[in-house]
Amino acid sequence: MPHLSADTPPTQPLPDAIEPTLAHSVLQQFDISPFLDMMLNVAQERTVEGLLELTHRVNRGTHVMCGCIWFMDTPPPAAGAASAPTSGPGEGEHILRLMTVAGHTATPVRDWRHAEGTYAMVPLSEPLVGQVASRGEPTWAASPDDWPRPAWAVAESIHAYAAYPLQFKGNMIGVMAVFYDRPMRGVLADLMLLHRKMHKIFADSLSAAVVNARSFEEIQHLRRALELENEHLRGEVRRARAPHSIVGDSPPLRRALDQVDMVAPTDATVLLLGESGTGKELVAQAIHDRSQRAAAPLVRVNCSAIPRELFESEFFGHVKGAFTGALRDRLGRFQLADGGTLFLDEVGEIPLELQGKLLRVLQEGVFERVGEERSRSVDVRIIAATNRDLRADVERGRFRQDLFFRLSVFPVALPPLRARRDDIPLLARHFVRASCRRLNLPEPRIAHRQMAELQAYPWPGNVRELQNVIERGVIMAEGGRLVLDLPPVCPPPSAAPGGVKATGQEDGASGMHWGTRDIGDVAESGQPGASAPTGIISEAQWRALQRANIERALAAGGGRVHGPGGAAELLGLPPTTLQSRMKTLGLRGR
Repeated sequence: MPHLSADTPPTQPLPDAIEPTLAHSVLQQFDISPFLDMMLNVAQERTVEGLLELTHRVNRGTHVMCGCIWFMDTPPPAAGAASAPTSGPGEGEHILRLMTVAGHTATPVRDWRHAEGTYAMVPLSEPLVGQVASRGEPTWAASPDDWPRPAWAVAESIHAYAAYPLQFKGNMIGVMAVFYDRPMRGVLADLMLLHRKMHKIFADSLSAAVVNARSFEEIQHLRRALELENEHLRGEVRRARAPHSIVGDSPPLRRALDQVDMVAPTDATVLLLGESGTGKELVAQAIHDRSQRAAAPLVRVNCSAIPRELFESEFFGHVKGAFTGALRDRLGRFQLADGGTLFLDEVGEIPLELQGKLLRVLQEGVFERVGEERSRSVDVRIIAATNRDLRADVERGRFRQDLFFRLSVFPVALPPLRARRDDIPLLARHFVRASCRRLNLPEPRIAHRQMAELQAYPWPGNVRELQNVIERGVIMAEGGRLVLDLPPVCPPPSAAPGGVKATGQEDGASGMHWGTRDIGDVAESGQPGASAPTGIISEAQWRALQRANIERALAAGGGRVHGPGGAAELLGLPPTTLQSRMKTLGLRGR
């Protein structure tokens, strides 16, 4: 049974050799205007998905059981193997991947079997579809006598077929094939001749359209990548204009910065440990700026702000159509940071079931975008930060031990603000100047008693809270003097993450002076005279301190709240604020 191809002359004349009278009679029976409309749609379509949808129409014809499109692709590498080469088509290097099917068959086309697998992926050595791609010429068979039908063709009652290469300017794109449910001989021979001519025209037009669509999508992809890069650059400019230098020279801060100086020039992974607001992002910026990657981007990711279902897309990117809402290709943060640094803030908030995906890319430097089988390599330095105790999370099974070890190559513990009280005057003046520049306000002065109050405050929000308090005080400034409004707060925990203790001996909590009274002289009942061995005070103790301090101010001001020398002025508070606190504490003045 001969197999009709370009090497075997067909029993019927080629489409170009259709006799005028025969062609005229066939064309009279069919309205080709829908075909012409579809060709116009092909020329106007800008997406590969849209073009594949259009093939459903051309592959639905009289006696056509189904039509299929395969695209040339590179097979995915085996586990542990290098990626397959992508240059030069040839057997063993490329495959045909089934993209779309129009029509209905008893068994799905992707489950039809050839000698090496299924028609979901077809090697170029396969004698039916594969040979069309390898030779670059169409083949067809009009009846079962013209080709050795495989088992799937017999089972599906497929009697004839025609297959066409999809190629453009010498580049093989794929194969289009149609299958008929009866022999296309006798009176049906003219119909098949017409189909072959129209399908050949469509295949050539589709090839050019696919190339154009891919080019258009690549332009869109590059445009989106440029937009994302511009977003990061604009963020860098904003941060460069903002006051971001690390201010302070206290021994605890100096020790942390010495560690930064040691690790910054290397490519080691750094884990920044410390309470919220201690300046972890600034330290990450400092490490990046002093590294050999300073010319490359520093990409920031707040892990706690990423929805669980978008974790992979945010980190690794996705291809268009990978999931509902994936309207275009998107670069992930790892790819954006390629050659630079990736800052994983709040890394302890990553869900346990997703930590393995992060561990893989950290260990191997390889990832796949969502919806894509191709592996990509990245060269990224990791700086992670957390305010959690990751060791405790590992013990509780909330954080992977192997990921913890991978991240904590070089841990740096940042001290809380209450452990570096000597830096508070420098920070306060720095934030006053910065706030006034940003808000275009005159610079107020900070009274000595106000500075003492700032140094006595426990600062549960650390430097970030101090900055907010100063900015609020600049806005509320009265008579050229800063106004402080420090609300009562719960004391900080006895130990901060990463082994940075917050005991009274280290951070001065037992030596916070409000007038002449010491926190250590206040018992749990809120009365003076007892000891607080752990350096922790309760809410009742805190209120007792406030009450005693306001009582002393009232006594010094002769019971007056308002006016010069009054309690409000002595405390550095607005009179209305002091009156509100006095009402809460049950105190009266005049």
